[in-house]
This record gives sequence, structure tokens and C-alpha cells, in this order.
Amino acid sequence: MNHFNQAANQWDTPEKIEQNKKYAEEIKSLSGKKDFSHILEVGCGTGLLGSQFVTPASSLTGIDTSEGMLEVFNRKFSTMTNVHSVKINLEQEDLDENSFDLILSSMAFHHLTEPEAMIKKLKTKLSPAGLIAVIDLDKEDGTFHPDPVKMGVHHSGFAKEDIEKWAGKNELNVQVKIINTIHKNEKQYPIFLALFSPIKH
Repeated sequence: MNHFNQAANQWDTPEKIEQNKKYAEEIKSLSGKKDFSHILEVGCGTGLLGSQFVTPASSLTGIDTSEGMLEVFNRKFSTMTNVHSVKINLEQEDLDENSFDLILSSMAFHHLTEPEAMIKKLKTKLSPAGLIAVIDLDKEDGTFHPDPVKMGVHHSGFAKEDIEKWAGKNELNVQVKIINTIHKNEKQYPIFLALFSPIKH
């Protein structure tokens, strides 16, 4: 986590802020919902995405393993009593809270050891009509990160088939959409939004 601790104070660039505004609009558009009352952001970092959803009438819980990122998160929301953070590795521990109607995760799933198991755990945290929105790298050739090992990267993005498998094994519907392209290393790296919802029996 040293990489993220060191980067935290310079994380919120104008480009990233605009990206996350766009990502939030894509989630609202694909879900058909504008307002969510109880929100969880997994791998929240500084709260760039969660900040686009939290209102005085809603609550936001941000979880991350990086103390540096959570310090910035806490400063950002210091005047909002309905926002709090928890330092936790959700792959190894559990969160007491549940019944979220929106669970967000942006660019965190490629750091997970077992993404499919995380989807299974997050499903247990959903309210009956809740949604899980995962934003991450489409399958890439491993060149996106300059030092994957140092940066804690376990996956070089995910193919649509991977995401559909996670949904199928956990009895979830999923919609997958490419919502952005990041240009670096003289290459193009597509970014997807996967929106999971419980299958209604």
C-alpha cells in the first residue's frame, strides 16, 4: 500500500475528478436511478466516485486498506456527519454494515486476489433492490501499470466473459458497458462499467 499512501495527497487531479463525474452519470443512466440512500464504496481511495452520489439525505461508507487515502477521504468529508470510513481488507475481514442500495468500486478489482469471491460477499451486503457497480480495466496486455507487483496488481483487467461468469455463479444479472478509454504508453485501455443486480425469482 506504500504506493497509494505516497500518492494520496496528489490523487485528486482535475482529470480524475471529471472522469468520476462521467462514471457517476454512466451508473445513473445504466441503472435508471438517480438517488441512492445507503452507499458503500469499496477501495474508496479519496472518495472520488462516492462523492458524486452522497447527498444530505443519504449515507456513504468508504472502505480501503490505504491509511493515506483514507486520511484524504476523511478530510474531504469532514463536515458531513453521514459519511464515514473504515480501514479494512474486505477479502480477509467482514464489514458489520449491510443493506446497501448501491455498492461502488472503481479501479480496485484488479487489486483483488479473487474478484468472483468479492462479488459473492458484496451480494450479501445488498438491499433487495440494491446494485453493485464495478468500474475497471478491460482485459489488457499487462502494460497499464508500470510496476504491477509493487502496485499490488493481481489481474491485467477483465474480459466480459469473466464478468458474466461472476454474475452467473452468484445469481446476478449484469450489464457491461465500455464507458471510457485511457490513453497511455501509446496505447488505448478501455474502461468498463459492470452493473450487477439481484435476479428476481
